[in-house]
Amino acid sequence: MAARRCIAVAAHKGGSGKTTLAVNLAGALGASGCSVAVVDGDPQGAATIGLGIVPGSLSLYEVLIGAVDVRAAIMATAAPGVSVLPATLDLAGAEVELPRRPGWQTVLAERLRPLGELFDVTIVDTPPGLGVLSYMALSAADQVLVACPPDFLAVRSLPMVLQSVERAGVELIGIVPTMVERRTRHEADFSAYLEQSYGDRLLGAIPRRVILRDALAAGLPITSYSPRSDAAEAFHRLAKGVLNAKTTT
Repeated sequence: MAARRCIAVAAHKGGSGKTTLAVNLAGALGASGCSVAVVDGDPQGAATIGLGIVPGSLSLYEVLIGAVDVRAAIMATAAPGVSVLPATLDLAGAEVELPRRPGWQTVLAERLRPLGELFDVTIVDTPPGLGVLSYMALSAADQVLVACPPDFLAVRSLPMVLQSVERAGVELIGIVPTMVERRTRHEADFSAYLEQSYGDRLLGAIPRRVILRDALAAGLPITSYSPRSDAAEAFHRLAKGVLNAKTTT
């Protein structure tokens, strides 16, 4: 790759397919030959588990408080080219502890900087909402992807996410429609709304598939778990789009 990149994956509403997007985009980028670090920025640790890692004593929390260098905490996964910086529930404490420190807004960016020497792409899976951890992730990133399924609550919260991206001064790669089926009128209507309102900022849609949940449960991205599935193909297309995308505002 010509340049090292740090991409935050964000969503305001929980259950938007954000972690599925982060894990499987990493898998597709890794399969294409990129070296990828996934930083699990969510105390629930779904990206960690979804990449088959049981976190030990070293996690993002220890990195944030300066107890360990990020290079010592990053762990290889079974997916080609993909490593992960795990998260544990201890990370929830950082939302309370870090804002008491001067310059807390840039702590994550500073701690993750060495990853740029080791990986082509760093993907930060943010927690849902727009709290301290999400703000630090946006501040650490060069670019952001926003996950948005075609449903009322997710679409309603989308402007808030985009405003946060703009305030953080991070470049928007695009909005990824996630969990798309269009089997109901509700989904069809909100898919059409996304296309009409954000068409120039939309990237390839990710279908809703049970096999994506199966892959996360198996600790593998879909590109490793079922490489010939249509879901894997969707993530390969998205990875190409991300690598080739011109950012938008």
